[in-house]
Amino acid sequence: MSGKANKGVSLARFLSVFTLMTRVPVRRPFKVDFSQSDFWIPAISPLVSLASIAGFAAGMALSGSLILSTVVSLALQYFLFNLFHFDGLVDTADALLPVATREKRLEILKDPRLGTYAFFTGLLVLTAKVGVIAMLAEEGIMFSALAAGLLAAPVAGRTAAALVALKCKPARTDGLGSLMRDFSGKRLSLGALVGALPALVFSALAGSWPLALFCAAAIVLSATLSALFVGHAYEKALGGFTGDALGAAIELGELGTLIILGITLRFLGGVPL
Repeated sequence: MSGKANKGVSLARFLSVFTLMTRVPVRRPFKVDFSQSDFWIPAISPLVSLASIAGFAAGMALSGSLILSTVVSLALQYFLFNLFHFDGLVDTADALLPVATREKRLEILKDPRLGTYAFFTGLLVLTAKVGVIAMLAEEGIMFSALAAGLLAAPVAGRTAAALVALKCKPARTDGLGSLMRDFSGKRLSLGALVGALPALVFSALAGSWPLALFCAAAIVLSATLSALFVGHAYEKALGGFTGDALGAAIELGELGTLIILGITLRFLGGVPL
C-alpha cells in the first residue's frame, strides 16, 4: 500500500472515532473504519482537554469567578464531546441499579426517558466534577494543578472505555458495542501514551516532575478501576458490554482521575516542585 493510501486509511480511522465521540461536524467524506479504535479512542483525548481548558480560561477572563469558570469549562467540554458519554452513564444507572431481568435492562438502555437513578447519578457526577475542578484550581501556581488534571482526566476516561471493549464481549450483536471488537492491548497502550503525553509534558515544563508522576499514576489507576467496575457490572447484569458501558467508563474514569489527583495534591499541600 502506498504512503498516500496509508495516510488516507489512518485519517479515516481517526475521523471514524472522532465523529463517534464528538458533536463537532466533519464536512469531508470518508470511509467509516473502526478497525483501530483501540488506539484512537484514547489518542484523541487532548482535543477534549483543549475544550475544557479553553472553557475555563474563557470563564476566568469574562467573570473572574472560579465556580463560574468551572461550569463554563464543563459546559464546553460536554457540549463538544461528553454529552454522548454522559447519556451512557445515566442510561447505565437506570438499567443496572434497579432489580430487573436482562431483557428489561436492555429495554431500559434503549429508552430515551430519564429515570430517578439516572437523574441522581448524573447530578452526583456533575456536582463532584465541579467540586474537584474547583479544588484543583486552588492547589497549584497559575492553575498548574488544574491544567494537569484537565489534561489527564480525558485520557483516563477514554482508556477505561477501550479497556472495557478489550476485556469484555459485546452484550448484543448490533449497536455500538458490536463495532468495538478485535482490540489490541498494545495499540490501546500506545494510544493511551499518546493521549497522556500533553499532561506529562505540561507537568514537566511547569517544573514539577512529581506532578507528572501523579498524573500518570492517576490515569492508570482511574482507568483500570473504572474499566473493572463498569465491565464487571455489565457482564454480571447483561453478559457483556454495550455502547452505554463505554460512556459510563469515560465519565467515571474522568471523575476518578480528578479526584485522585485533587486529594493527593491537597494532602501534599499543593503541587510539589
